[in-house]
Amino acid sequence: MTKARGHGSRGATARPGAHPRRVRRPSPIASVERQVEIPLPSALKRDRVPRGSSVALVEVEGERLKLRFLRPSLVGEASTLTEPEEAVLARGGVEPVSDEEALLIDAEAAAAYHRLRATSLGVEEAARRLGVNASRVRQRLAERSLYGLKDGSTWLLPAFQFQAEGLVPGPDVVVRRLPSDIGPLAVARWFDNPNSDLCTRDDQERPLTPLRWLLGGNSPERAAELAAAL
Repeated sequence: MTKARGHGSRGATARPGAHPRRVRRPSPIASVERQVEIPLPSALKRDRVPRGSSVALVEVEGERLKLRFLRPSLVGEASTLTEPEEAVLARGGVEPVSDEEALLIDAEAAAAYHRLRATSLGVEEAARRLGVNASRVRQRLAERSLYGLKDGSTWLLPAFQFQAEGLVPGPDVVVRRLPSDIGPLAVARWFDNPNSDLCTRDDQERPLTPLRWLLGGNSPERAAELAAAL
């Protein structure tokens, strides 16, 4: 899949006299393998599609293109800095990103969110996996002993907390400590990225991901402490 170009500009609130600037984020996508610009098809002119910094996933099927526009709320806002703040970062070697790079970063985040949704379990499927009824799953979502994200009015439960049968050990302890304002992509990445504070006595040189830490039967309280600090 590749990214369709967005259009429009993103607004940001800044202090009077300040000039918002985008700044380079860690490991941005530096280039596009191939970019093609075409006039807006009549089908899109007739239909209501997202406008202004929109991001679309494009699938090539034979001689047809399938575009799936993602909701703007899924795309992270660009970081903004005033000129003095930008000057400080510039002295430290941080360079501004171009509009194209910002769109690519947005597209990467949108595609990752799409994958997270596509691999998540619905309430009924999660209930079957756990051997309980759907109301119990909703109860656990409400009490934050299961992690879920809302897709409209529907709950989706990311697959990282499940095994083939049942749950990964201890996710309820960790999920309850996650800050309420952290997004689902950040949560999924945290579970899947090695953490230098999660090492076993047998292998101090190799940090584990929080997920591998839990699967190894290690203390969920330790992972929960780190989750609370996000």
